[in-house]
Amino acid sequence: MAKEAALTSFEEEMNETDEFTVKTPIELGACTWRAVFPAQEVAGVLHEESSTSFSFTVRPHSTSIAVWDVPSPIAFNDTFKIKVGVTCSAGCKLADEEIRIYGRKGKKVATVALGDVPWPGTSALYWAEVGLEAPGVQGEYRWRVRLPKPDLELPHEGASYHFAFTTAKPPEHTVKVEVTDKLTKTPIENSLVALHSRGTPYRGYTDEEGVARVAVPRGEYKVYVVKHRYADFQTTAEVRSDMDLKAEVWLTPPSQWGD
Repeated sequence: MAKEAALTSFEEEMNETDEFTVKTPIELGACTWRAVFPAQEVAGVLHEESSTSFSFTVRPHSTSIAVWDVPSPIAFNDTFKIKVGVTCSAGCKLADEEIRIYGRKGKKVATVALGDVPWPGTSALYWAEVGLEAPGVQGEYRWRVRLPKPDLELPHEGASYHFAFTTAKPPEHTVKVEVTDKLTKTPIENSLVALHSRGTPYRGYTDEEGVARVAVPRGEYKVYVVKHRYADFQTTAEVRSDMDLKAEVWLTPPSQWGD
């Protein structure tokens, strides 16, 4: 017997129980159960046994993968790290489950086990940091993270996820960008600073002093500064050596903030 529940609602000819939960079997596939009202005497009235069948399908727990902290671009043949997390739809513990990373043409480039402690602020996102080596040719790459079906007591599905990055020439110079409020002259923290050259973006964020340092190869760049509630800033720069740039940005009217 999976569950026993008492009738609690009596309206006209319909009697009902409260809502209750039962555990499904571990075996996957179609399953048929039977709900039975045993023969019994209620208020001096004898009731015969009655029953009905209902069917459902048992499926494995689903899993999903998240990838974050992927740097881009990455210098040719340089080593870099990403973070990979996996969660179960039912919150099962996935510690020590194996994650595999596949590069071009499906070649496996790394294997790592998920850690024992979920990512801070979550209850069941088990994660690991993975060290990888970038290809030696400039371009855009799309690699795959795969979780094989976990070998757990309860059946689980595997999962797959693609992440992208670009490779470029190694940095030669550092561009220092100082971002300030044009009206108050105060530094603006956590502004996105991006330098673009031939479709390749180099990014950084300003610190508490409103300064971002972005390492780039020699060349010509479009420089962008983006900060929520401020108008975007744009200029061009020809980088031949280390250089400093200043970006003054305007605070936009509150009606444009979209908060």
